[in-house]
Amino acid sequence: MSTYLPRRCGLATYTADLREALGVATDDLETVVVAIDRDGHTYGDEVVATINQDRIEDYSAAARVLREADVQVVLIQHEYGIFGGPDGSHLLELTRALNACGIAYLLTLHTVLPHPSPGQAATLRALCARAARVTVFTETARRVAIRTGIAAGHQLVVVPHGAPDAMRQAPDPATLRPELRDLLDTVAGKPTLTTFGLLGPGKGIDIAIDALAEVVNKHPDTQYIVAGSTHPEIRREHGERYREGLHEQAKRLGLGDNVHFVDAFLELDELSAILHASTLFVTPYRQPEQICSGALTFALGAGLPAVSTSYSYAEDMLAGGAGRVVPIGDGAALATEIIDLLTDARALAAAKSVAESCAAWLPWPAVAAREADLFAEVVQQTQAAAARPGHATAAAPALNLAHLDKLTDEIGILQFSRGPNPDPASGYCVDDVARLAIVAADLLAVGTDAKQTAQATRWLRQSVRFLIAAYDPAGSMHNVLSYGGTWQDWPHMGDHVGRTVWALGVLVGTPAVPDDIRRPAAALLDDLGPRTAALPDLGLRAGAYALIGLARAGRSDQAAPLLRRLDEALVETSAADPAWRWFESELTYDNARLAQAMLLGAALLEDDDAAGRAVAALDWYVQHVGLADGTLRCVGNHWHRRGESPALWLADDGDEQPIDAAAITEALVDAWQHTADPVLARLAGWGYAWFLGRNRAGARLYVDASGACHDGLSATEPNGNQGAESTLAYYQALLSLLRAGLAALPHPVVATAPVPTSLPVTTMSTKAGNHGRIVGRASAGFSATATPPRSRTTEGHSDAL
Repeated sequence: MSTYLPRRCGLATYTADLREALGVATDDLETVVVAIDRDGHTYGDEVVATINQDRIEDYSAAARVLREADVQVVLIQHEYGIFGGPDGSHLLELTRALNACGIAYLLTLHTVLPHPSPGQAATLRALCARAARVTVFTETARRVAIRTGIAAGHQLVVVPHGAPDAMRQAPDPATLRPELRDLLDTVAGKPTLTTFGLLGPGKGIDIAIDALAEVVNKHPDTQYIVAGSTHPEIRREHGERYREGLHEQAKRLGLGDNVHFVDAFLELDELSAILHASTLFVTPYRQPEQICSGALTFALGAGLPAVSTSYSYAEDMLAGGAGRVVPIGDGAALATEIIDLLTDARALAAAKSVAESCAAWLPWPAVAAREADLFAEVVQQTQAAAARPGHATAAAPALNLAHLDKLTDEIGILQFSRGPNPDPASGYCVDDVARLAIVAADLLAVGTDAKQTAQATRWLRQSVRFLIAAYDPAGSMHNVLSYGGTWQDWPHMGDHVGRTVWALGVLVGTPAVPDDIRRPAAALLDDLGPRTAALPDLGLRAGAYALIGLARAGRSDQAAPLLRRLDEALVETSAADPAWRWFESELTYDNARLAQAMLLGAALLEDDDAAGRAVAALDWYVQHVGLADGTLRCVGNHWHRRGESPALWLADDGDEQPIDAAAITEALVDAWQHTADPVLARLAGWGYAWFLGRNRAGARLYVDASGACHDGLSATEPNGNQGAESTLAYYQALLSLLRAGLAALPHPVVATAPVPTSLPVTTMSTKAGNHGRIVGRASAGFSATATPPRSRTTEGHSDAL
């Protein structure tokens, strides 16, 4: 779907060339065309529908034509200005209709703007959101698309712009028009510069003519061919004003005999003849964001080196040495580089050699074969999705607990890692130990091999012992324990207490947990449960964590006040701004836990109205973070505040956190179990897939070889560290799907690695002595006699250590 010949524009030529190449590259594709039109062109039989770009009803009508023709995949060529509506938004009507018909579509982006307007960004983001794939021409374009939030990394595929085979050798001059033969005779044996393409002010031909005035001072016989008619839209608006101005400029500078204008839309053999008669190709374009140039691709396909202004595509294509790049609008620099190459025969030959190597991988058949592979992948995935039940998700990677085993010792689980290696200096915290207990209980619930069951049971015993030791009889808890075995904080209330109640509730409510572990867990829950009503005063999350645990344990009396506080917060904030249907006026961290807790509490207390409000809030959140469109974009370091422009959130390059991906996955699993809505199950699978590469960077955070998870995700890559919180978040998400029957592990299960010996021997030996002292106090509940820090100053912290 694109503009198409005989409409005269680069996109029409691209589409015709691609279609022809697809016919050569594969025998199992039948292609038809939907032409975007404005002037009532007459098309060939391959065009099955024509869309008047300004008539919105034509877009949905074209989708119906494609459905009746049994089309399976649509490839949309996207360029700004060829689709009707504000910022080309009429195209959304077609993509919505395609989705309704069950037809997948791919999108090729011919322009990727580094700073799109809000309208441009919104339209293109919506187009990309439901696309099966989004192709771009260069890696730079891919990075820009990710950074601007236009598309997610897992959707984006780099497929180069093809060049026709006809470019690789010059045609027989006898086959050319007489006037073109005369031009080639005129420039024969002389240094010749060429620019071709539809003319308009953005092409910067005036800059090149100014530069030519300097070039002829050094090389007087230099010729410059400007081939191509005026762009139809420019001619429609301004006539031939730009071309006439170029003629006048050349005469004024005394270049009338050096500049040759070919006012025609040239055929491939004619372009090839001109390029093979040239010494250098010149693209003096004015738009630095231009992400593609068919003209430059054709030139390189002919093995012709280039001198270009520094727009994005030229920087990518010429970076290997196939030419020179100069600043936008700098005619003097353009002249300098042209003169240098015309003067230095060795440098010119080197650039030509690199350009000829480019010609080897740019031919259309190779590009078309890659496109055909993408079509086949999309069709296969679409068919597989249609064959699965509505609630099914893809198989999960094999269970591998090696990294958790590496992080965990006889005391608990170390907080942080430096890369994949545990960092003993980070010590332990109640938050992570509570998470470990939840994961261990779920491992027992889903059933694992004997070795993993033994590991999970050991982790549960250690976790319960640690949590009991952290508890203060006055009713609060320590949180941070040093590697040497001393508490680093005074007992206090906070998120860690809520997570402890959550973990204890899971242990109490999971039948697979052994009785000798469940009993002390229940006793500690008895002590902490009555104190949870005060947790929301410290923050809604602390109360939400506790509510999840109380719901898992079935303790309705203690859950009731926590549910009421969450419900009141949701109703109050939603009433203040109906467009912001959330519990707080900003989205921070671990957000979906609020909706999950409210839903579980409401289900426990059989409050259908509150449960409905919780599911509605979760649906709002799913929409807000992009998961409804297929790709989760977790809230990063820039928290999302009510009333703030979404552009600020999307421009945030801060790391996304695995705990947020785990939270939304688990919340959706619980929502599916409550409502039986298959859409929620599918969304839960997409949330979990964030760990496996379905994210804005297209990067895999889960490490199959070790079972670790990276600590965060920037716009382009994961954080190198692999700590406890992130790895446990991955397993919480995975195990929630497994418990619900929404995922299945492959068989056989991966065996875990033995306890590693990567830590220095001296450190391990010293630590063993400390552990001996702590384990000896275990029966007394870790009396925690160490003095907490007096303050957060370095001096106070050192005294405490």
